[in-house]
Amino acid sequence: MEEKQITVVLVKSGQKPEVTYIPNDLPYFEKLVDGPASVERFFISGYRLVCSVDEGFGYEGRRLPTGTYFIAKYHTFFEDMSREEAGEIKRMLMARSRQRKRKGLLSIFSK
Repeated sequence: MEEKQITVVLVKSGQKPEVTYIPNDLPYFEKLVDGPASVERFFISGYRLVCSVDEGFGYEGRRLPTGTYFIAKYHTFFEDMSREEAGEIKRMLMARSRQRKRKGLLSIFSK
């Protein structure tokens, strides 16, 4: 059953990730990412990255979008994630951001 509101990790351009609730609604997703939404694979199974289609086409985990995007729990539909799950995603994004600053811009998702 689809949730009316879901917990996501939202990243606005140039800001730190934040845990927030948003409506589980495609028009709202598009308003949030400032354009048609693209639902992309995230490097953690069971989650999806939602961003503008201009930034998302072919994302496939190589780099994070520069505009606003969010990470949401997804299996066959978007689901509400626990605050603990959201906190873990947020911590991971912040850690990867710190690694990128130490190693250089292109290393954020190198394996």
